[in-house]
Amino acid sequence: MTTGDRVQAVQRFGFSRRQAAFLVTVLSYSGVCLPRQYATLAGIAYGHRVNRFFERLVGRGFVSACSCLHNRAFVYRLHHRALYGAIGEPQSRFRRPVPAAAVTPRLMLLDAVLEAPEVIWLASEEDKVEHFTTRAGIPLDCLPRQAARAAGAEPGRLFPDALPIGVEPSGCTFVVYAVTTASLEGFRPFLRRHVPFLTALPAWTLRLVITPDDKPRNAAWEAVIDRESGPLLGLAGHTERRVEWWRLGHRYGHLSPLVASTAQPALGVEEGEQVGEQVGERVAASPQPLWLGGRREDQSRQGSARTRCLRTNNCWPCLM
Repeated sequence: MTTGDRVQAVQRFGFSRRQAAFLVTVLSYSGVCLPRQYATLAGIAYGHRVNRFFERLVGRGFVSACSCLHNRAFVYRLHHRALYGAIGEPQSRFRRPVPAAAVTPRLMLLDAVLEAPEVIWLASEEDKVEHFTTRAGIPLDCLPRQAARAAGAEPGRLFPDALPIGVEPSGCTFVVYAVTTASLEGFRPFLRRHVPFLTALPAWTLRLVITPDDKPRNAAWEAVIDRESGPLLGLAGHTERRVEWWRLGHRYGHLSPLVASTAQPALGVEEGEQVGEQVGERVAASPQPLWLGGRREDQSRQGSARTRCLRTNNCWPCLM
């Protein structure tokens, strides 16, 4: 499917073209979003039109809304099965519950895509394989691949990281990665999977996206880059290969989700879908040991309600 086909498929759910284009972008690259990101893509002011759009999404069961550390902020997770099916990705990983540590990197990657509209972005494995094998002439064996879990097993899927890859009209390829404290652990294996791919490309940019508060050229990240891709950057005659630190225009610290089970009931679950409990049902709390109950009573007498939410958040890993 082309991007135009996906947009038309989502429009059939009753959305305008620019609303459908935004939903396709979120479905393809992150699974989570913010209202200001819709305003950016649509080219409109952040106001009542944006708020009405998200109220409609929640009301029709297309998204769930999760409270954030900022008392007026919400992160929205797009989980509707039919929408993912409409773009040809019914089993997309973005439809699953989101680990709290993955929310900020996903929002950063979505912003990186929205801030570069001149770039042709590739999302699905099918699109990436078709472009780089058919149009760019890259051998299939050079594409990033998930390692087989057992000896003799079939090779894993291609482009397993599900990160956006962009192509400029000039032909330069952008490989994008979000720089956070939690994402450093996966950066080395990410680069190793991409070494044959980057070797086969004549021109590429490894774009490391950072927040306004981050310092570019972090020593720990530079060490991984030098070790894993330094030889590729130093090849004679390949001056169009580089690493750049891309500073985004937004901060994300206040958007950390309050994903505690008591923070907010799930909103907008589609009819017939089981994602824990059904909307409106009262579910009995699981039994807790006596010592834990006493400890929580002590904690409830200390600090503000915001502090208590933070402590609960540390025990609940997913945004449902």
